[in-house]
Amino acid sequence: MDDPLDNGAGSVVTTSVNRYEEVAVAVTSAIATATEHSPLDLPPLAEVGVDPEALDLLFGSSADPSRNLTFHYAGYLVSLFGDGTLTVDHVDE
Repeated sequence: MDDPLDNGAGSVVTTSVNRYEEVAVAVTSAIATATEHSPLDLPPLAEVGVDPEALDLLFGSSADPSRNLTFHYAGYLVSLFGDGTLTVDHVDE
């Protein structure tokens, strides 16, 4: 995927959730970019304990900029910030 924001310092992928209709789509797209797999190859977020509708409520267009959430998904660390920033990082072992 060619995303001009996919060059965050130190992160595998950095993008804005505001570029997508749903936050869950932004997350799966970012993970797909990081893993170089199709988003369809990834497990649904609900299967890893993340409610996609809650992500939209917490980090959609009218999100509180002070919010942040971090969770593991498909072997990566996903961080969402209230300003719409989404980062995907390697998990330190």
